[in-house]
Amino acid sequence: MSELRVLVGTKDYAGTVGFYRDVLGFPVHEVWDDPDGRGTLLRAADSALIEVIEDSPDHPALAPHGVTVSIEVPDVDVRHRRLAEAGATITEPLGDRPWGHRAVGFRDPNGLDLVLFTVTAGDHGMWAA
Repeated sequence: MSELRVLVGTKDYAGTVGFYRDVLGFPVHEVWDDPDGRGTLLRAADSALIEVIEDSPDHPALAPHGVTVSIEVPDVDVRHRRLAEAGATITEPLGDRPWGHRAVGFRDPNGLDLVLFTVTAGDHGMWAA
């Protein structure tokens, strides 16, 4: 099986894991604490994982630049409420998009831009089976 992993290096390991787990509701898939650092894999979608890696000499936390991660969720309104309650930085207000998505853009605690969306149109466009 193939998978997609988005690596998020962080100086605030506990806060970043908590953001993805508690605010976004991504379930923890795996946790490790090795001599070269700590990490947590969180399931963002069926075959997509967010890999949070604690800043270390082997895995320096670098500021993200020029990347936005877009993730489909069952109910973007619920996730938007959690983001607002947590005081997340909203970069694109919650709303319906002309291409058939209801979406919200925001920034994670490390500066990574993300978009959560729910498909509102009758199909998934080019990805429809």
